[in-house]
Amino acid sequence: MLYNIIMSDFPFDTFRGIQNGDDATLDDVNVQKITFPDGSTQTEAAGSGSVVTDLEYAGTTLTLKQSGGIDKTATINTGGLPFAFAQTDARTEYVDPYYDNTPLAGSQITELSQTITPTSSSQKVVIHLHLFGEWTTAPYQGAVLFERKIGSGTATLIQPQNAGSRMAIATGFATSGAGGESHTTPEMSNVVYVDSPNTTDTITYVPRLVCRINNSRSFYLNRSVDDTNAEYSERAFSTMTLECKNV
Repeated sequence: MLYNIIMSDFPFDTFRGIQNGDDATLDDVNVQKITFPDGSTQTEAAGSGSVVTDLEYAGTTLTLKQSGGIDKTATINTGGLPFAFAQTDARTEYVDPYYDNTPLAGSQITELSQTITPTSSSQKVVIHLHLFGEWTTAPYQGAVLFERKIGSGTATLIQPQNAGSRMAIATGFATSGAGGESHTTPEMSNVVYVDSPNTTDTITYVPRLVCRINNSRSFYLNRSVDDTNAEYSERAFSTMTLECKNV
C-alpha cells in the first residue's frame, strides 16, 4: 500500500511513496498533506516552518514526526471500504402503498432498512436492490423508491428531478407473460443507484413500495399472493446492498 505525500518545498507539488512498515526519513521536506489510498483520512501534516524528521507506520497508526510542534497521527482504515447489506425471506403484506401518501410516498420495506458510514465525503454509495413478491392487481402500476436519512436529519426521497406530475421513481417491476395473473406469478424489481451523499455521517437507506391509483391493493413480499403449500406457489428472498466507492 502506497501513501501519497504532497511536499511543498518544490516549485510544484510532488509525490513520494511510503510503503507499509517503512521507517522513512524525510529531512528538510515540509509535508502539507498525506492522502491515504482508501480515501478515509486526510491529515494536515507539518506546520509552516517545520520539517518532517520521521514517518512511522505501526498497526493501523501512521505517525509523522516534525521538528516543530506536536507529532501528527492518523488511523488508517485497513479493513477495506464500508459495505453493508440487508437480506430477508420474511413474507410481509404491504397494504395500499400509494404514491400520494404523506409525508413520504408509499410504504417502507422495513426488513431491508440498512445504514452505512462513508469514510470520506467524496465517496459514492452504490445501492443494489432486488425485490421479489407479487401485487394483488396491476403490477405494472407498482414501483420502488429510495428513502435516505443522513445522521439525525429528516428523511427524504431520492427521485429524478423535473418529473412534473409524473411518478418520480427509482424503478418499476418486471412482469412475466402472464402479467394479468395476480395469484401465483410473482414480479421482480432490480435496480442499481449511485448516490452522492457528500457526508461522513451515518446514512440510513430504506426502499419504499409505491403504486398509483387508490383502488385498494397489496404487495406480498417474498411470496405469491396465493401462498398455498404447492409447487405452483413461490417463495424467495429480497436483498439490498450498500457499498462505498472512491472516485
